[in-house]
Amino acid sequence: MSANTQRPRQPPAWVPFAAIAAWFILWFLTPGLLSNGVGSWFTSDGPTIVLIESAVATAVAVAIILLHRRLNRELFARDRLIWAYAPLVSAAIALPFHYELEYPVAIYMLWMTVSVFWQIYLTFGLLQSYLETRFRPWIAAAVTTVVFCLGHVLYLPDRFGPSNWLAAAAMLAMGLVFAALRAKFRSLHLLIALHLGFYFVFS
Repeated sequence: MSANTQRPRQPPAWVPFAAIAAWFILWFLTPGLLSNGVGSWFTSDGPTIVLIESAVATAVAVAIILLHRRLNRELFARDRLIWAYAPLVSAAIALPFHYELEYPVAIYMLWMTVSVFWQIYLTFGLLQSYLETRFRPWIAAAVTTVVFCLGHVLYLPDRFGPSNWLAAAAMLAMGLVFAALRAKFRSLHLLIALHLGFYFVFS
C-alpha cells in the first residue's frame, strides 16, 4: 500500500477513556446544575449564581471551540437543519407572556441558552466525536447515552437516583434520541433547537 492510500492512523486506545473522564470533570461546570457549583463560591443569590456559572461555561466553551475548529465545521455545518432554529425564535418571543418561574425572564433565557449549548456541545458534539475515533458510530452513540444519563444520576441523585428511576429512564431515552440524531445528521442544530425549545415552551 502506498503512502498516499494509507488509512488514517487510529488514535490511541486511551482516548475514549480520557474523553469520558474529561466529560465528567467539565460536566461540573454546567450552569445551574449543582447547589454547590462555581457560582455558589461567590454569592448565595440565585440569579447571580447562574450568571456567574453561565459566564464560566461560556469562557470554557469558547476555549474548547477554538481548539476544535476542524470538528466544528461538521458540528455547525450550514445544512438544512439550521431551519430548526426558526420555531425557536417564536418560542423565545412568546416566553415572556407565559413565563412563571422565579428568576427574571432575561436571566432565565441567557442561562438556558448557555446551559443547553454547553450540554449538547460537550456531550453529543465532543464526547460522541471522540468516541467515534475508536468505535463504530452506533457504539459511540450508545456509550454517549450511558455517560449522559450517568452524569445526571451521579450529580443529581435526588432527581435521577434509584428512587426516581422514571426520571432516569426518561433521561436515558432523551440521551439515546439525541445521540441517534447526532449520528444520523452529524450537525448539532436540531439537538440544540429541540432542547432549548423545550425550556422556552415549558417554563
